[in-house]
Amino acid sequence: MRSRRGNGKRKWVIRGIAALAVIGVAIGAANLLQHVRSQGTDKAGHPIEPSVPVVNEDTSYETIKLAAVGDVMFHNAQLESAKLATGGYDFKPVFAEVKPIIGAADIAVANFETTTAGSHPYKHQGYPRFNSPDEAVDALKDAGFDILTTANNHSLDTGKQGVIRTLETIESYGLSAVGTYASRPDTRVLMKEAKGIKLAFMSYTESLNGLESLLAPEELDAMVNKADEAKMQEDIAYAKEQGADLIIASLHWGNEYEREPSSGQTALAQRLSNYGVDIILGSHPHVIQKSEWLQSGDRKTFVVYSMGNFISNQRQETLDNVFTEDGIIVQFEIRKDKQSGATSIHKVDYVPTWVYRDMKPGDNAFAYRILPAEDYSGSLELSAAFKARMERSYQDTMSQMDVSVQNDES
Repeated sequence: MRSRRGNGKRKWVIRGIAALAVIGVAIGAANLLQHVRSQGTDKAGHPIEPSVPVVNEDTSYETIKLAAVGDVMFHNAQLESAKLATGGYDFKPVFAEVKPIIGAADIAVANFETTTAGSHPYKHQGYPRFNSPDEAVDALKDAGFDILTTANNHSLDTGKQGVIRTLETIESYGLSAVGTYASRPDTRVLMKEAKGIKLAFMSYTESLNGLESLLAPEELDAMVNKADEAKMQEDIAYAKEQGADLIIASLHWGNEYEREPSSGQTALAQRLSNYGVDIILGSHPHVIQKSEWLQSGDRKTFVVYSMGNFISNQRQETLDNVFTEDGIIVQFEIRKDKQSGATSIHKVDYVPTWVYRDMKPGDNAFAYRILPAEDYSGSLELSAAFKARMERSYQDTMSQMDVSVQNDES
């Protein structure tokens, strides 16, 4: 009997607890409903649609910025301009106005169309065989550049010694070079990584101004990247093997002072696109040539056939060619999907530049500045004539650029 009464009591307790639980759930549900209702009405008592959490798609991507410019040259007048009374040179003021733009990039690249062979046995000089002071590289470093392409028609201006010492100078200032080598490299490809995005850089030149004989044939093959298509294909394959997210090829090609790319340039660009190059950066014509998107199957390649002169003494007064004053900073926003690893050029922007040159007050030398041409409002007081020249530069440069919107969904 005790046993039965005890079982009955336990059953009553269990049933009571269950009932309380049901009541609690009901009360909780009622309170929750009341809370939702109270939160889901405005002051007038009208229902408010429940909010949907906002997902920021940018968190799904890693993004970096790449900046590229054209020819960097130092003619004799520029050397005189940068010469200090105490000895040495200072080229840093030349880049002051564009330094914030270059410095904002995760990776910035320029075509270094000169050598730094030292002052003995060569002297510092400009055209026709360039040998710039080491301070030129220091100024480029200070401006924010990371990579200098060194395969161009002036690579051999100071012979084998110049090739080697130029690379030593670039390295000593903490920059990377691609296109020339002190000896045969393990690879001709420069790999750079930023925020987990791997970029492969390659650099080639069509011409060496007939100076190939300064090197033995085996040295030439090892030390300077001539525009050999078989080697390009090898380098592209190597870049893919290394897991490059994008492949960038710098080409020193085409015809000087021609504002339209040659048939050879356009044909080679399409073949490189077909091989797998994603960005083609052109130099050598010393004037701006067009940019465009090339289609290769289901992928696209961006090419700018010539980025003009970033800095030089070539201009209306020296060559009777106003277009040699024009340059451009091409800015790429590169995105990598964190889940799939797919990488693309999300956006391309352009900053047209114009080379200012005027006499220094109380001096026989010129002052040089690279100025953003669209909305310059810096410290230099520009005459109406200079403003008109800069406006002409901007309009002519942008007329060559493909300004269509490009993004991952296009």
